[in-house]
Amino acid sequence: MVVVPAYAKVNLALEVVARRSDGYHDLISVVATIDWHDLVGVRLSDVSPRSPLLRLTGRAAEGVPDGAANLALAAAQRLGRTTENRRVIDVWLDKRLPTAAGLAGGSADAAAVLRAGAALLALDGERPDTATLTHMASSLGSDVPALLRGGCVLIRGRGDVVTPLTAPPLHLAVAVAGASSTAATYAALGDTDIGTDGRAEQLARALAAGERPAPALLGSRLEAAARRVSPQLGAALARMRASTPGDEWHLTGSGGAAFAIAVDADDARRLAARAADAGFVARACRTVG
Repeated sequence: MVVVPAYAKVNLALEVVARRSDGYHDLISVVATIDWHDLVGVRLSDVSPRSPLLRLTGRAAEGVPDGAANLALAAAQRLGRTTENRRVIDVWLDKRLPTAAGLAGGSADAAAVLRAGAALLALDGERPDTATLTHMASSLGSDVPALLRGGCVLIRGRGDVVTPLTAPPLHLAVAVAGASSTAATYAALGDTDIGTDGRAEQLARALAAGERPAPALLGSRLEAAARRVSPQLGAALARMRASTPGDEWHLTGSGGAAFAIAVDADDARRLAARAADAGFVARACRTVG
């Protein structure tokens, strides 16, 4: 079995550019993977007519689907079907990331299955090409292509156009304000929530220049809609922000996690400790990739 980390992500900046005719939205977002992660293990089984098996463990496994709705299992099924002999790829998933937090845990798991599964298939000369993996990632979900690439990226469209960015390592604290529904948040978007002021592209240029992100360039244009859908999330964000006066917390995506950029690792631990003292699940993190 090959075991790999499935790194979560934060949307350092996210803008909703337009509604699409297919029901999705066009986005511009700077996405970074962080060192908070699940663990994903994959193994190739003997050729047989059965479907892949999924074994769930971990302190955050409760409530995680173990059937067709699980993206890691879906990734294993699709990857196996690309091989000449329809290989069976079994999955072990150790859940450590909180669910419904905007950290893309399910998408991270799927991306990890694609990476690790492709590496295993390569040993038998059956590795899918990059275009096939990229298409597969896009078909699994809007966050999967960015997480398949990893690191810091600029995404466009519905998440399927991914441009790698050069960025300095960042220390940050991540805290979960509460659960949030991505679908409900997008459904609640009003005309004033849609548009771009150029912050994502400005942030991409600043990171490429090795600069520490300016607070004005950070944050999600989904926050207002997320707070309308869940007043409890709005109240929790206000309490989180009050726990560290002088520091700025930004919602990632549709939430319910938020992040604060830190000066260094010690500062990230300070911010996470303050948020934890206020009752939130929180962790000091750094960007990876």
